Amino acid sequence: MLLAANAHAAIEVRDDDGRRVRLPQPARKVVTLAPSTTELVAAIAPRSLVGVDSASDFPGEVAGLPKVGRYDGANVEAVMALKPDLVVAWSGEAMARSLDRLRAQGIAVFVSRPGNPDEVADNLRRLGVLLGRPEQAQRQADVLQRRYAALKAEHAGRSTLKVFVQISENPLMTVSDRDFLGKAIGDCGGINVFADAVAPYPLVGVEAVLAKAPELIVSTSAKADWQAWRRYPALPAVRRGQLKPLDDDRLLRPGPRLVDGVATLCGLIDAARRPRK
Repeated sequence: MLLAANAHAAIEVRDDDGRRVRLPQPARKVVTLAPSTTELVAAIAPRSLVGVDSASDFPGEVAGLPKVGRYDGANVEAVMALKPDLVVAWSGEAMARSLDRLRAQGIAVFVSRPGNPDEVADNLRRLGVLLGRPEQAQRQADVLQRRYAALKAEHAGRSTLKVFVQISENPLMTVSDRDFLGKAIGDCGGINVFADAVAPYPLVGVEAVLAKAPELIVSTSAKADWQAWRRYPALPAVRRGQLKPLDDDRLLRPGPRLVDGVATLCGLIDAARRPRK
């Protein structure tokens, strides 16, 4: 939601936590605390970045920037030393404590937590206002949404396919539709077999997976131990040879490249449908 923005007044938007983020003028120095937020800011105003989290590696130009945080929190003193006009972060429970400390020091914080490419586009528009580049952000957001709409339309009428996403092996963890990766399966015409789980990243047992009878198992690790599943030859995904890696950080980061990651996932699901034709 955009609340105010012009050359003579303070700039104000709401972030994904519903908080008002107010700046006296467009941000010129920005710190980002998640790979997705680094990509969002870099897509609009790359030269504004003065510090990033340790996992940010795209675009390549951020490699030389100071690393001032991790997934479990920011180095508040290091962030403050950079004197940012704005901090953009993905807020989990651990990071929230760091963000509260930054707010207490008078630093403007924008929390970004988009759940699909449409919400990424909305984040781009709001950040474009805060960064003083609303037109550029609007153009990128519009392109992203058109691509996403076309991708969903392309897969809307295709036969469904039951999909299990393996986030980790030990413990065995998957995603529900509370996570953007789980939702993306539906965008591709698939069925996330644990869509209705309460937690975004539920722990599941092997027997529960077998009962769901997925036709495609996707692992987000390129080093998945597929032998663990091949012990169950009656499992449709094993019987059909549909055990596939999806080591694509574009799908794991809700930023401007998310739609490219969704397209990769759709490609795997499309390929898994073919043996049934």
